[in-house]
Amino acid sequence: MKLTDGWRLCGIKILDEKTKRLPLYFHSIGHYPGQKHVFRPEGLGQYQICICTEGCGVFSADGVEYDIKKGDIFYLAPEVGHEYYPRDEKWTLIWVVFNGSDPESVLSYFDFERSFVRRAGEHLPKLVEICERLYATYNETESYRFSLTRDMLELIDKVSECERVEKKEGTGEKSGSFSPVIDYIKKHYMEMITLDDIAKESELSKSHFARMFKGEYGVTPMVYLNRYRISVAKFLLATTMESIEVIAGKTGFADTSYFCAVFKKYENSSPAQYRQRHKKR
Repeated sequence: MKLTDGWRLCGIKILDEKTKRLPLYFHSIGHYPGQKHVFRPEGLGQYQICICTEGCGVFSADGVEYDIKKGDIFYLAPEVGHEYYPRDEKWTLIWVVFNGSDPESVLSYFDFERSFVRRAGEHLPKLVEICERLYATYNETESYRFSLTRDMLELIDKVSECERVEKKEGTGEKSGSFSPVIDYIKKHYMEMITLDDIAKESELSKSHFARMFKGEYGVTPMVYLNRYRISVAKFLLATTMESIEVIAGKTGFADTSYFCAVFKKYENSSPAQYRQRHKKR
């Protein structure tokens, strides 16, 4: 099955206790044309490789932020807090999740760190081919096949051969005048902040700031704020038993109905439906 077939996601269905004893095993794979904003302050809990095949976006982890474009790869170990979001509507990611009884021993051989970004270059077609093979094998089997681990190891090997993107000088934060703005949003998203409040952090006029911000991030400051709020709300819905009304208030929405409307706009489901699908057990 090819990426052009429009496949989206497959959750793991074939793991058993014997498979979990493998030093490293394939867990799941997905393909998201039009990738949305993802915010995981406590990390994923498993190992993840993401490959950008179209468009551009932003990835941040361990206090470092990177622009991600076609051919870029980013990797995350478990429990590494991170965030990634699109800068255009075409941003497309393939992600592969894996784990194992001793994955660190395997990954240390390939010099994998807690998180990194690499450029695939000429390796991109091969990486996509391996992902297509993983997806096809997964869908054709009712029990775990060792070929999934073999292909997973080949994917890791190919990623290790790709050019590393070095951290930026200084703090490693995104260039430009908007780091204070993003920091302000992340600290005050639960409050009733306005465009005027956000613009003050940029030391630009409100209109000039709004134009510059949209040019940098592809969305208006208030859309960025709401996307960030919804990302936090998703985390709370999946990890707590707090009511939707309480979560709305905690994420800066004074009106629960408005919160639900914004949530549905970005996630194509209600908060209650999202909680039902993603609640951690």
